[in-house]
Amino acid sequence: MNKDYYKTLNINRNATQDEIKKAFRKLSKTHHPDKGGDENTFKELSEAYDTLGDGGKRAAYDNKLNNPFHGRHGGGGGPSMDDIFNQFFGGRQHQQRQQRKGRSLNIPLTVTLEDVFFGEIKKLRYNRQVNCGTCNGSGGNVHPCNLCKGRGFVEKAVGNAFFRQIQRDQCPQCSGSGRIVVEACGGCGGVGQTKQPQTVDFRIPVDLMTGQVFTIRNHGDEIEGGIPGDLNIQVVVARHPHFKVLDRDLVYDVEIPIIDMLLGTDLEIPHFSGPLKAKIPPLSKISESFNVRGKGMNSQRGKGDLIIKPQVKIPNSLTKEEEELLMNLKTKENFS
Repeated sequence: MNKDYYKTLNINRNATQDEIKKAFRKLSKTHHPDKGGDENTFKELSEAYDTLGDGGKRAAYDNKLNNPFHGRHGGGGGPSMDDIFNQFFGGRQHQQRQQRKGRSLNIPLTVTLEDVFFGEIKKLRYNRQVNCGTCNGSGGNVHPCNLCKGRGFVEKAVGNAFFRQIQRDQCPQCSGSGRIVVEACGGCGGVGQTKQPQTVDFRIPVDLMTGQVFTIRNHGDEIEGGIPGDLNIQVVVARHPHFKVLDRDLVYDVEIPIIDMLLGTDLEIPHFSGPLKAKIPPLSKISESFNVRGKGMNSQRGKGDLIIKPQVKIPNSLTKEEEELLMNLKTKENFS
């Protein structure tokens, strides 16, 4: 366990799910690439939230965090001989057992607030490299590389007379494959892979926050003798012309003439589920907001509210008649 996701989000390990979500929201505003933030930092934040923001993933992560030797050989809860060997010799045994993995792919996806509200399914189309069906990814007739003896790496001793260490580098002749293509495959021209269009259905979470990254395992490029890479979907919610999101609530800023604030008025709100009727009562205060219960965003914790925030509209100019009317009102007790 190399990464402490709690430190990444700057929260303690007893944080509630709400606190985790708020921490990610706060940090993502600072580190989002669209706002001048560092892309790698933002990916680390998204990775941390993807784990801690899900109750099941968080429980599994906490279990490993509390037991750093969980799942390792050796028993008894203590470090195994492999762990001790790796500390002194650079993890050579671990490198030998590590399975090769294909290249991971990244897809940017922009969705609307309506898509999030209804939890729509988006059909994503992309291209990935798959192993050639003719040569199964080998590239054709191959022989072991004579420089690295088929291992894919070369070793050299570095250090001094008191301490020497074996350094391992990728073989420059076979680029780490361990093989040299003697006769190229007619299907792929010796490359070992072909481009193939793929389609994946991605259901948008109803509690999605912009900038989240979702990983679909083994949907990236294939690699001969290993497992496919992953498909990473980075989702951005487009700015909506009418609504903003505050946690689970929808915020609706609407301009209302000052006369209507005094006399009251009826509103028709272009809600996702259809037009909504709302009433602004007479003599409403300028700073007052109005809630419509259960008309906010959907989430696993229930529905939020629709918050109407009137923005008082002042006319740009007045006619002579309007000035006289207002001056007359000014003399009245209610307006003095």
